[in-house]
Formats: sequence, structure tokens, C-alpha cells
Amino acid sequence: MADVAQAAGLSRQAVYLHFPRRADLLYALMIRIGEDQVTAAIETAPSARAALTILVTRMAELHPKAWPVMRASSPDVMDDRLRDATYILAERFRAEGALAPYLSIGAAGDLLATLLSLSVWKELVVNFSWDSARYKSHIAHLAAAAVTR
Repeated sequence: MADVAQAAGLSRQAVYLHFPRRADLLYALMIRIGEDQVTAAIETAPSARAALTILVTRMAELHPKAWPVMRASSPDVMDDRLRDATYILAERFRAEGALAPYLSIGAAGDLLATLLSLSVWKELVVNFSWDSARYKSHIAHLAAAAVTR
């Protein structure tokens, strides 16, 4: 953490204020690496449903890489960038007229972020032994059903 702080021009305490554990920093780095690609894919996909499939696929690729890091610290962490991506996606569903009328953008984004979270992946893949294909198809279907008309 000292090297990270020095490279960022910050004190170690400042780094620890934002990332209480090293695992939190590593997880944020893993998310950041693919963030621009995911956001661009969501914005340029032909439909909100296609964008959702892209996001689910990305999470199915990321979670197995993040799991060894996160199980050592806080597996229930919710990354703000995932939440931001799901709000963009919820807005896209609304713009296409597909968002369930009883959901706000915030509520739909929260539901999507929770369904795509590391915690849900852990329960299904690690605890219940789902394979990646089953996780992707079921979560994509469930997430779409949860937020659309």
C-alpha cells in the first residue's frame, strides 16, 4: 500500500481511507481494467436486452477472477462502477419503453446491481455448483424479467 500511495502522491492513510483492505484495492483495479469496454458496450449495443447480456457475460468473466481476492476480505462489497453501469442500463430500458412502470431508474439499477453482484455469483457458482453457462443464461433472464414490463 505504501508503493501505491507514493505512486499516487498520497499518504498511506489516504489510500486506506478509500480502500480499507488491500483486497478492496485489488478488486477495484480488476473492475477498472474492463470498465471502459463494458460502458461502451452497454451504450452501443443494439438494445437494452443485448446490453444486459453483455454486462452479465462480463460479470461471469470477472467474478471468478475477483473471488480469490474477495473471499479473503469482504465478498459482499458492491462496486460503485457496477452500480453506475446498471443505472445506465436501467435508463436504456426506460428509453426503449421496456422498463417496468412501477420501477424508478434507481430501483431498477439497484435490482440489476444486486442480481449481478459477486455475492449472488458466489451463491450460485461456488455454493450451488452452477457452471458459467447456466449462471449467464439464468441471470440474464432473471435480470431482464425483474426490470421489464
